[in-house]
Amino acid sequence: MFATTSLVFSLCAAYASAAFIPPTRLDVPVLLGAGGRPILGVGMGTEGVGQLQHFNFTLTTSLGYSSVANKGGNGFTDTPTYDLSLSPNAKSLSGKPAMALGAGNFSGSLMKENCSLSTNQGVSWAYTNQTVVLMNSQTQGSPFENGVSGLLGLGPIKKPTTAAGFPATFDDGIYGQYYIRNPEATNFTFGMALKPSPVIPGNGSSLTIPPGSKSLADSDVGTIHWLQPDTSAYQEDKLQWTGVQSSVSGGYLSGNEQPEFTVQLDGWSAKIGSNNVGSSGGILVNVDPYYSGIYMPASQARLIHDAIPGSEQVSKSTISGQTVSWEVPCNSNVQFTVAINGQQFTVDQSLIVVNQGDGTCISLIEGFTDSAVTQYIFGQNWLSQLYVIFNIPKDGNAALAFAPRSVSSTKSRDIGAIVGGTVGGVAGVIGLGLLAFYFIRRRQDHSFFKRAVELEEEHKVASTVEPYTFGAAASDNRPMSYAVSGYTTPPVSPNVPLLNQDAGHLPPPSYEEASETGGSSARTYPREKTGYRQDTMMTVNGTPSAPVSPNNQTSFAGPSH
Repeated sequence: MFATTSLVFSLCAAYASAAFIPPTRLDVPVLLGAGGRPILGVGMGTEGVGQLQHFNFTLTTSLGYSSVANKGGNGFTDTPTYDLSLSPNAKSLSGKPAMALGAGNFSGSLMKENCSLSTNQGVSWAYTNQTVVLMNSQTQGSPFENGVSGLLGLGPIKKPTTAAGFPATFDDGIYGQYYIRNPEATNFTFGMALKPSPVIPGNGSSLTIPPGSKSLADSDVGTIHWLQPDTSAYQEDKLQWTGVQSSVSGGYLSGNEQPEFTVQLDGWSAKIGSNNVGSSGGILVNVDPYYSGIYMPASQARLIHDAIPGSEQVSKSTISGQTVSWEVPCNSNVQFTVAINGQQFTVDQSLIVVNQGDGTCISLIEGFTDSAVTQYIFGQNWLSQLYVIFNIPKDGNAALAFAPRSVSSTKSRDIGAIVGGTVGGVAGVIGLGLLAFYFIRRRQDHSFFKRAVELEEEHKVASTVEPYTFGAAASDNRPMSYAVSGYTTPPVSPNVPLLNQDAGHLPPPSYEEASETGGSSARTYPREKTGYRQDTMMTVNGTPSAPVSPNNQTSFAGPSH
């Protein structure tokens, strides 16, 4: 009896230990496609069943479901397309989705498919049983060109919608399926650290890049810290949280759905020389790296540019037909500040005023042509000056956090050789001691958690989702374009997918309860080996506050009021 009781307590302890193991942070590289879009490596299919297919996807936070160009579809002449016949486990669903994003429209059919996201760690992250829009046609202004085959939707779909022609729910996206596989988890969190976009307003429906820009296929445009933010990448004491708006009924781009990550910020101000303009009232902002610039209601954008001597409105745009721009003198001094919970975040002319390659300059602050558009869009260039954290809880509304980036330690490396050598020698001795302590402690911690997981696996009947593993022989003959070795390797060609290696085993999609109109799928997936977060989202005056940090210490500041 005593032995049985001891075993029960041991199993409980092991389970509790395993339950609180935080998921390992995965670094998802973001590269820049030839057309100027940020791109990620995405795999589609099930290992050992049919043929895995690998693509370059761009990303958006405005939508919560993913899309891929279908083989045989119209308008996909310069990008690889998905072949449903190569994935026997994929399942077609009824429904004819049609949607708009920015200036483009696309439509097609629905399916369920297993997917994976490439990372810098040498393994890919599996996100299974996804509802995917299989696109058959698109209009000008859609992103599926220049090697971009799909769209990764990072919106939470917290509010069920039929705006795209099918009933989309939380379980149709990445996060809902994550919670199905990890029922004990309460938060899904990731951080975004991006670099500026080279895109400028132009005259066509495709994005415009200034002449003479370096090859975009060689450009690293940032990292998404998946499953956990990187606390060393931002200033924690200045982190500001704000809840995502869930009941906005209008004011966004015509023909588009309400963007998923819309937040209310305090207001903005702009300083142009001795001129100061701004709006102190609350503003609704869509935060989305799919867009390159800063977009405002026309009257607000005009306030800024009227204060810049020599500015001239032009019909150039990065959202064709939806916005206008202003050419400005190249020596313009502009500071654009956004207030979030009373804290100010400023970008200057180095990100706002861009040379067009012909000696003239253009502003990256654009104004909407439709006076009914009252919301703002802050895109990649604005985001590049901040670290942004996205938190999508199992229950309750999503939240965003903004913080200044950490000061890079590399700036202190250009000190004189004598000082550097002396300090380096002392630091080296200390570093060796710390390194030895780290490895000893790491081995102890690893053995503890390893044993806890082993006990759970021995006494709990459950299968696990194996992560995709790079290094297996590719199932097709396309050239390698993305080598995962711990460092980002740019694609050989913008038309060659980032993720071009076979992944590890995945179970087929679960369809026992899948709605034939794209509804929720069966909750049959086991927990992932990487563990899950047991943090809870607390409410402060009705507003979601930050989750506790992955190591169960409070390192995220809650929203201030």
